[in-house]
Amino acid sequence: MVFKILKKAAQVVYSAAVWTASFAWMGAVAVTWAAVSTVVPSRKTHNYIGGPGMGAVLKITLSKVEIIYDPDFDPERRGVFMMNHVNLLDAHAACASIPHAFCGLMNAWQFKIPMYGWIMKLADGIPVPDGKNRYRAIAEAARDRAKKGISILAFPEAHRTLDGKVAEFKRGVFWMARIAGLPVIPLATHGMYDLMQKGSYLLTPTKITIYVGAPIETKGLSDAELAEVMERAHKIIADFAERGIVPGRAAPIPSDATPIASGA
Repeated sequence: MVFKILKKAAQVVYSAAVWTASFAWMGAVAVTWAAVSTVVPSRKTHNYIGGPGMGAVLKITLSKVEIIYDPDFDPERRGVFMMNHVNLLDAHAACASIPHAFCGLMNAWQFKIPMYGWIMKLADGIPVPDGKNRYRAIAEAARDRAKKGISILAFPEAHRTLDGKVAEFKRGVFWMARIAGLPVIPLATHGMYDLMQKGSYLLTPTKITIYVGAPIETKGLSDAELAEVMERAHKIIADFAERGIVPGRAAPIPSDATPIASGA
């Protein structure tokens, strides 16, 4: 009992220190990036300031981070990265693994978060509007970002997982990608659920592995074909996130993270 209390106290102290250091670091990144963007467009300095700056937050948690790129992933191709949604540090994992400028598809209130929201604005993030035609409006914004050399990050589950498993995908972001004529790119994390879970701000350092998949075309697809793309992307992401399975590999990745039980 005493050991559990001491262990919990240590986790609380560690988590408080990590969050304090992370917000201070993001503040420095935001100020630096904003200053530089007055001279050079932020999309051109993303790989030097915004991306690595945000990605470094995972290192602040003392977690080990490994990135696996599919052999057919094209670092120069812009598209819509579809990522499993686990916790508040998902965007940092994306920053650590996407090798070019990208922006988030986000709720408007997220742009008001100190430091984090400022950086999202600098990255030219896309706010999700209300109304039945919102996906067409978002698609226009996505097409605009792609012309600027900026990819889009989306969470097709729409909500963070409660059990570590990848929930059913929403169709809207796939429609958006098709309207914009952009490929979808699976982006999956394994170990983030062990780092932090929804409903808690407590952190546990762990091994985090990130998989960046090959682009899957959407342009000109029928609704049925797009549904198949959605199912394919879901399988790739769920297999990796829950079991560490990389497409084309015979065995799962070695990991410190606990596989998500099928009955979870």
